[in-house]
Amino acid sequence: MKKIILINGLLLCSVPFFGQSVMDAVNYTKTDIVGTARYMSMAGAFGALGGDITTLSHNPAGIGVYRSSEVVITGSIGGVETKTSTIQGNGYNGMGYNNSKFNIDANTLGYVGTYRTGNSDGLVSFNFGFSFNRKAGEKRRYKVTQNNMKNALSDYIADRANIWGGNAADLITSRTHDPYYDTSAPWLSILGYNGNIISNNGSNYEGLYMNENVDFGGDLFVDESKSIDEYTFNIGGNISNIVYWGVGLGVVDLDYKLKTYYDEYYWQAGNPGSYNSYANYKLDNYLDTHGTGLNVKMGLILRASNYLRFGFAVHTPTWYNMTDEFGAVLESSGVPNLDNTGTYAGKRVNSPSDYYDYKLQTPWKYQFSAAAVLGTVGILSAEYELSDYKTIKYKDPEGYDYPFEGVNNDISNQLRDLHSFKVGAEFRLTPEVSLRFGFANQWSAYEKNVLDNEVDMYPAGTIPSYVLDRTTQYYTGGLGYRVGNVFADLAFVWRQNNQDAYLMPSASEDGTMYVSSSPTRLNTSSYKFVVTLGYKF
Repeated sequence: MKKIILINGLLLCSVPFFGQSVMDAVNYTKTDIVGTARYMSMAGAFGALGGDITTLSHNPAGIGVYRSSEVVITGSIGGVETKTSTIQGNGYNGMGYNNSKFNIDANTLGYVGTYRTGNSDGLVSFNFGFSFNRKAGEKRRYKVTQNNMKNALSDYIADRANIWGGNAADLITSRTHDPYYDTSAPWLSILGYNGNIISNNGSNYEGLYMNENVDFGGDLFVDESKSIDEYTFNIGGNISNIVYWGVGLGVVDLDYKLKTYYDEYYWQAGNPGSYNSYANYKLDNYLDTHGTGLNVKMGLILRASNYLRFGFAVHTPTWYNMTDEFGAVLESSGVPNLDNTGTYAGKRVNSPSDYYDYKLQTPWKYQFSAAAVLGTVGILSAEYELSDYKTIKYKDPEGYDYPFEGVNNDISNQLRDLHSFKVGAEFRLTPEVSLRFGFANQWSAYEKNVLDNEVDMYPAGTIPSYVLDRTTQYYTGGLGYRVGNVFADLAFVWRQNNQDAYLMPSASEDGTMYVSSSPTRLNTSSYKFVVTLGYKF
């Protein structure tokens, strides 16, 4: 196999063992509709309305709408169910699998203070506030099973070793040689070679299944959690009760944990189910990622009339300092020699447990919104958000781009603008009680040829599996109650996220497919009951 074409995605990074990829960049930058119960019950369509603590993290001009001080707290309970199913026509015999998990979260906590100038024109009021807002939060477990696979993971691992192109002797650990640090070999290939699931025939690395007389499949178990929390510090004001403005500084904390357990097995054809014909190997991985970052947000709300408002906000990237901690274990049992002369004894090999520091720049975001105020009857509101995912960049701890030239080029080529649309409505049933509804849709940030599996993807590190987001929908509703200075809001949010899960990437060169991988559809449904309590003074 030639070793030229695929270098862009794997070797232009100077350290080949760390876990940064296009898929990681999307995962770490994608946020959710999370906030107060009023905000969530209207699907987050609040950019032209303001007056809600969550808007401090979205359109900071919303702070200028406040006419009194306020303190707010929000919590939620809910669950997540993940289902997998085969995509018809992909040549795989996948098995459906359901898993569910219960979550308790704190959504928001904040305070807004109002200073009235006494003017009826010009600067009518000046407001300041700070808040905690959860921008994303989810815990889930799922399993992906594929049978009658076209290629084994060992084929993919061998392909990575062929791209690297070094000598097999360099992959072996000795007292004077550590291949994980003394070579540029992919850590996954080092594990595969020492675990006896790839070998070298003198010119190429090869996987286990070089003949067609086997049936094999794989099981992937995933346990993951993600939270993105933002602490905002905002100032804003009201100019002549027509223009509301706001500026905010956000301090963001990201925490992501991933554990994957992959078990691949095969049966010798003609004797299925026989213990003597069975062999397998397992690859276990963990990844803990933590990041802290800063961003700036600016926004305006224009009160065009008593009935119509427009909003605009721009978010700078969040500039993260990131740290990955990672490690892997590969264990084989009864796998065959490639010359079919026998089998290797079982073997267990561990990668080092290590960490890597880097920087991540998230996308620029632009929000456009409009709202119709229907007198004392209610509100109709809509919002459109554009995130320029092509502007995502990785950098080394010193701020240099060149170690990540390959993956940053892939981000530019494989990602597109992420579009989100939200619409919400509020109807006042009585002076104290309001009824709310909302819907939101978020499209994929991946180019069509990526979603169609026409582009080779490059998971970094020792985790070959990955997911690609397709669409996410939100169906929301809720009630609000206000009496005097006290208010309480309830919301129910149903979220449906559609993804494609891959056990490993496909790999091709010059039109020839060396490793063929097909996706399994991954559907994650989550529900939340949200409660907000607030006091105005």
